[in-house]
Amino acid sequence: MQLDYKVLFVDDDGFDDYMGELRDVIKNHLEEKGFILQAIEIKTQEKLESQILADKNYDMIFVDNRFDDKECGIDFIKKIRDSNIYSDIVLCTAQSDSELIKKINADTVAHGYYYIRKGQNLFQHIYNVIDFRFNKELDTNVMRGIAMSEVAKFDAEILKIILKNDKYKTQILDTIKGKIKKRYEESISTKSNDKIWKCVSDPEKSTIYFESTMRKDFLYNNVINDIDLLKECYNAIKDKYGDSILKKRNDLAHKIEPNLSDDDKKKLRQDLIKFREIFDKIKKYFGD
Repeated sequence: MQLDYKVLFVDDDGFDDYMGELRDVIKNHLEEKGFILQAIEIKTQEKLESQILADKNYDMIFVDNRFDDKECGIDFIKKIRDSNIYSDIVLCTAQSDSELIKKINADTVAHGYYYIRKGQNLFQHIYNVIDFRFNKELDTNVMRGIAMSEVAKFDAEILKIILKNDKYKTQILDTIKGKIKKRYEESISTKSNDKIWKCVSDPEKSTIYFESTMRKDFLYNNVINDIDLLKECYNAIKDKYGDSILKKRNDLAHKIEPNLSDDDKKKLRQDLIKFREIFDKIKKYFGD
């Protein structure tokens, strides 16, 4: 599970019908839980077949039972399962059809589905399905993976922004030598500036010398500190990024906080979303 919650919607009316309202309801519910909805819309059988061949990683799939005025929901579920996609599937129908349920249950290919009738309490049923899935998956190990994945993306974005301007090279080398001289005294003394810079410039190796906290400090002290349009970003990174993101990531990585409460996990996810938006704003300012 990632911070982006990927949902596939299969309906010939697309988001123009109740699926659009359903998408918005799910989006709001996910945001309350600290996730971002990534919605993929499928309106034709051909598009469904090409989509399930191209991408098999979905957190949930919603399928309307009626497609082109035919009951195709079960056939779609079979196609999805035959493509080795094992995401939970929600089959939406306007009728309470016991025969439909029997037909699905009799087919082993259809395992891992939910049958939901449109109409009364539909959205509450959807909440229950999503929350049940969260309760199964959102343990501390999953939260650790989410935090580490997002911070790794932030690290890469910060490095890319800093390296856009060659004038920072000397400052970065001075920062590295000054802050981690004791830790890497021998290796730094035997390496030339060019070798150190080559390592810093390599996204796969740069954290050896230019780790997350140093990047964060360098970004707000040297890159965005005098930019009025990024003042809000500057303040958030300077005052909150270290404690609300990096410390939590480090505690999870080293299992210092092995038992976060559900509220702690939710707050961390919301903070990650907030800083994703902040770094997107900074990237946009610098033309990325």
